[in-house]
Amino acid sequence: MVSKILQQAKDNGIVSISIKDESAYVVELGLRLEKKFDLRDVLVIPTNEQKQPEAIKREISSSASMYLKEHLSPDMSVGLSWGTTLADMIDEMPYCSFPTINVCPLVGGVSSEHLYFDTNHLVFRLAEKLNSRCQYFYAPALAESIELAEVLNQTKLVKTAMDQAKHVDLAIIGVGNPNESSTWKRLGYIDVEEAQMIKRTEVKGDAVASLFDKNGQTVNNEISKRMLGVKVEDLAHMPDVMIIAYGEEKAESILPLLVGKCCTILVIDQTIAEALV
Repeated sequence: MVSKILQQAKDNGIVSISIKDESAYVVELGLRLEKKFDLRDVLVIPTNEQKQPEAIKREISSSASMYLKEHLSPDMSVGLSWGTTLADMIDEMPYCSFPTINVCPLVGGVSSEHLYFDTNHLVFRLAEKLNSRCQYFYAPALAESIELAEVLNQTKLVKTAMDQAKHVDLAIIGVGNPNESSTWKRLGYIDVEEAQMIKRTEVKGDAVASLFDKNGQTVNNEISKRMLGVKVEDLAHMPDVMIIAYGEEKAESILPLLVGKCCTILVIDQTIAEALV
C-alpha cells in the first residue's frame, strides 16, 4: 500500500526521490573552505572521470535549489543575477508557497533572443515556483554607451530597482571568467577588441554588473561603466550571497570574491573546491 501511494505521489510530481552522493572527502573540502574564508555554508558536489559535465551541472543546480528552498522564510527578499547557472537552478526548483517573499533582479535585462538567461525572466520564473511577488529591472544589463548608462542610472525606474537590489536578504549569482568562459562572451556581448581590453586591465572575473580584479574590486573600464546593476562591492553589504558555479576555470574568478568578502554561501563542484583550498 505504501509503495503504491509513493509511486502515485511520484507520478503526480508531489514526491521526488534522490540519492545524496556525499563522500567524506568533499564534506571535508567544504568545511575547510568555510573556515578559510569565513563562509556560512559550502556545498561541494563530487566529481569523477565517470561523471559527464551535464550530470555534474544538474547536481549542482539541484543542490542549489534544495538549499534555497530549505532556507526561505516569510517576508524575505531574494535577488537574482542572470545566466545559464541560475536558469538551471530554477529549472530544478520545486513548486512551493511563499506569498510574502519578494524576488527582484540585481542587474538589467538582456535581449529578447536570450530570454532564457534574462534576469527579469528568471525573476518571474522563480516567483512562479515560489508563488511569491516579484519586481523587474527596466533597463539593459549592458548599455550601448557610457553616456546612455549614465542617463539611465539617473531615471526613477533604475534608481528604484537599484535600491531594491541593494537591500535583498539573499543574493544568488553566477560568476564568469571572461578570460576563459563567460556568458557575456558566449552570447556575443563582448567582441574581440573588448576581450583584449579585459586582458589588459587584468580582469579576473565578472559577476552582477562588474568586471572585477584579483581583490574583488570593480575594474572601471569601459565595459564595467556600461553595466547596469549592483556592483560586486555592494555584495559585501548584503546579509547573504550565494555563488553557484561549476568548472575548474571558475576558481580563478571566485577567489577574488571570497577575498573581497562578497560571498557567504558556495555551491560548487569538487574541482573548484580543490583549487580554492
